[in-house]
Amino acid sequence: MEKCKFCQAELEEGSTVCPACGKDNAVVTAADPAAEEAPVEAVTQQEAQDTLAEAAGEPATQEQTEAAPTEEAAEAAAETEAPAAEAPAAGKEADAPVPVEETSVVGKPGIQATPGKIALAVVAMVVLLALLVTLVVYGIGGMRKEKAPIPTEDASSAATEIPETAPETVPATIPADGNPDGVTCKGSYTVTDEEALAARDTVVATVDGRQLTNGVLQVYYWQQVQNFMNSYGAYASYFGMDYAKPLDTQLSGTDNLTWQQLFLAQALDSWHQMQALGLEAEKASFAMSPENQASLEGLQTSLEETAAQYSMTLAELLRSNFGPGALLEDFRQNQADWYGGVPYYYNECDKLSPTEQEVADFFALHQEDYASHDITKDGHLVDVRHILIMPEGGATDDSGNTVYTDEEWQACQEKAAELLKAWEDGEKTEESFAALANEHSADGGSNQKGGLYENVTPGQMVEEFDAWCFDDSRKAGDTGLVKTVFGYHIMYFSDSRPQWSYYAQQDWLTEQRNTILENMVTQHPMDVDYDKIVLGLVEMN
Repeated sequence: MEKCKFCQAELEEGSTVCPACGKDNAVVTAADPAAEEAPVEAVTQQEAQDTLAEAAGEPATQEQTEAAPTEEAAEAAAETEAPAAEAPAAGKEADAPVPVEETSVVGKPGIQATPGKIALAVVAMVVLLALLVTLVVYGIGGMRKEKAPIPTEDASSAATEIPETAPETVPATIPADGNPDGVTCKGSYTVTDEEALAARDTVVATVDGRQLTNGVLQVYYWQQVQNFMNSYGAYASYFGMDYAKPLDTQLSGTDNLTWQQLFLAQALDSWHQMQALGLEAEKASFAMSPENQASLEGLQTSLEETAAQYSMTLAELLRSNFGPGALLEDFRQNQADWYGGVPYYYNECDKLSPTEQEVADFFALHQEDYASHDITKDGHLVDVRHILIMPEGGATDDSGNTVYTDEEWQACQEKAAELLKAWEDGEKTEESFAALANEHSADGGSNQKGGLYENVTPGQMVEEFDAWCFDDSRKAGDTGLVKTVFGYHIMYFSDSRPQWSYYAQQDWLTEQRNTILENMVTQHPMDVDYDKIVLGLVEMN
């Protein structure tokens, strides 16, 4: 049976809508960014700003951590491309244990980017690059909603700060030209389609001999715009952005830049990072993998197949995503930039391995910051596996909730007990438990990874589940049955670790990864001729 590309739950035959996470697995069409704008009541302006500041690479503040947007609010901005099916009612698998997202306490969390109004099904991952790299994230009940589908390896940059206050929108006129040596050089970089194509090959920036043309910049620029709208489109109005109006007529709230100037600065930063990483990869004789090489070679075919799904030509597909000034060669260069440097950067980051003393020293240095987030040397995190057995039958009450009879609950308990006994009569190993979870668990968030939830914190799961995990007597290999509102959980306690050392290690790694990236970029300065930059227009609505 086909599985959901987002949560790996099984899809019903003939349906593309996942019964667990509600995501539509069909190819997403170009959508109005505001089609599912969250109602004003769904999220406050401060919550929206905190979310964007976090994505921009700003350290999490105590206020952001303690009063951060709820999962529903944070995901409201991510639901701007494809309508999702109605959320399952209580008792459905999407509701099973609900962990919450965590962010780095010290250092700058990363950003997951999902570029493109139309999914260019070229590469299968997303890149983190901003001036940071790691975001400590746990699955949301196994139902953490990714943007769908993920199209390209975009080098997203959040080096330019996202506004911290909601700006006023300037009149529908172009601001005056500013500093010729900065992004305010032109009040507007927008030109006609003909002018954009004519200036496509004009070189506008260099990094150690590598040249950026207007055509390639056009790809980087519109990726930045689309990243923002795909991820935060529902929050746009909280920052003074009206996507129906030209971006060069609206102030962003950052350094008195228009939104166009802000996204252009981010695009240039992104290209700069890619070239720095590529140059360092060349210096280290780091070769592109055969898989990545094959992806580049098959790029045109992949794009043509995607275009055909939309009844479009390849040229129309590129035009709808990146404007009139970008052709296939420009998008290919964008992808080659990623493949040419980011894998090397990842390889260098993989070499990082802090000693116990380094972790302890890092925690001591930031002990007050950790304490303000209730992270001390007293707490611990756990790894736990579970198999969710849900009661069968049920009826819908007046509130729309699913309720079960005592007999249905009893049958559910007996089924769970029988499965636990079958495991005990077998190999009785963690591996065999994981296999049973993959086969029998109704939790779509964990039933394709052996029922495993890692680094669970106190209060992260539903009450009964949480109480079993954090029982003081709990030790590796313990099993048991736990009843929650979702059903009976067959539990397996895998491991535990001090929370302070886990967070300190993750934050130490984040800091070191940031340093690696910053050092690479510093070694390869960028020279920009802002006066030569022009941008074609992509309609956002």
